[in-house]
Amino acid sequence: MSGTRPPLLPDVGDRGLATADPDDVADLLGDAWSAAAEVAEQLPLDLPSRLTGRTVREVLVPLGSWEEHRRFVSLVADVRADRVHEVDDAAGRSALVVAAHHDADNAEVAAALRRAGAAVVDFLRSPDAVTLGRETTESAVGPLPLTCVLAAATYDLAVGVLDVAPPGDVPPAVTDAAIGALVDVTAGLAARQGLEVTFLVRTPDTAWATATDAEGSWTTVRLGGSGLTDTGWPTVEGTAADVLDAASGRRQPVPMLLGRRLRLRDVPGLLAVVPALDAVQSLPGGGALQAAARAVARTGQAFSRFGVLSGR
Repeated sequence: MSGTRPPLLPDVGDRGLATADPDDVADLLGDAWSAAAEVAEQLPLDLPSRLTGRTVREVLVPLGSWEEHRRFVSLVADVRADRVHEVDDAAGRSALVVAAHHDADNAEVAAALRRAGAAVVDFLRSPDAVTLGRETTESAVGPLPLTCVLAAATYDLAVGVLDVAPPGDVPPAVTDAAIGALVDVTAGLAARQGLEVTFLVRTPDTAWATATDAEGSWTTVRLGGSGLTDTGWPTVEGTAADVLDAASGRRQPVPMLLGRRLRLRDVPGLLAVVPALDAVQSLPGGGALQAAARAVARTGQAFSRFGVLSGR
């Protein structure tokens, strides 16, 4: 395609964000946790969230680091000691922490979020972040490099903040890190399957691209925002809130595509990642993403209705 970018290719041994500059990743993730803590300082914690039966407090408390569950500490310690990391029962841990801090105030919730972020940043700024950050550890979606798992937590963080605050009140620092983590982990899953994919997720505030190869390497890069010229790569476009809601299953992607809240470019290229989603049954929102992908694949009419052939 004339005027498009050259192919985005990983170097041998690339592991996405785990092989990026640790200081850059520390800035990205640290800003996300700090911004989320600022949101938590302002929200009425007893109000209902958009999750049925859960208050704002009950959504935010499990995202932080508390004495009962020091988020990321055991994960990093297990990698340092070359131990197999046992993924905890997220639902059980959430219930335990919420019960222990059912009366936490705004300052306490914000402090817990800052502690979680500090644990991530402290590791990424440590002397062994380059080597240990690339070491594989277990996660809810299977083995991934430690730095990728730490980054992936900002995806859960952003979805949680969207559950309790209007999209316009969610800082771009939170959603930027989350989009980057979503792209990075999806690429890691594809690379684990030996799939060769390239895709871009673009929002008005940011753009993240990734490419994998058949040898299990992948690269994840941050590009410009809405002013980015057409790359020619398979692309998902929408607001950060819409992209994250679709990916998490908070909203069904197909109506968002039909309403042009989400726009796809090069659907066949995007469909190349579906086998990676199929391989991970516990992927948050994976079922919704698979359903949307298959709905697009089943009918050529959807291409024009989703704006794929006509661009914007």
